[in-house]
Amino acid sequence: MSNIINETSKYWNQESNCAQAVACGVLEYYDQKDCLETIHNALRGFGGGMGEKSICGAVTGGLAALGILMGKMDLDKDDKSDIFRKFKDSFNNKFKTLNCGEILSKFVLPDGLIDVENPERRLTCTGAVELAASIVKEVLDESKINLLLKI
Repeated sequence: MSNIINETSKYWNQESNCAQAVACGVLEYYDQKDCLETIHNALRGFGGGMGEKSICGAVTGGLAALGILMGKMDLDKDDKSDIFRKFKDSFNNKFKTLNCGEILSKFVLPDGLIDVENPERRLTCTGAVELAASIVKEVLDESKINLLLKI
């Protein structure tokens, strides 16, 4: 049986960026395969905090997946906003930030670029990707939205 981390890891281990891995892994887990190619292409520029060490791509991918999943349901704007907030708060509680540059601060080189070859950096990003995917499932489970989705 598949789980959400396994689905996300498939993308992450196939050279997808963090945003692509989270969004596509989550959507595949929830059997929303009709939009995988589109979302994968759309999130190409969102890895590494949009390439600028801004908002973590794992967060962006999680929010994108939540938006797609909730868009298929009859939820009011306040319910959707609450789920987005819970997702961001939970991620922030673990990393103490939503910012890629802060999460990866110990891997920033003197020229300001991130040392992408550092294996510890990869492990840190893997943790962010796995955490974001698991939080998506957690907030959907808590809100009972998962009952409306095919799993």
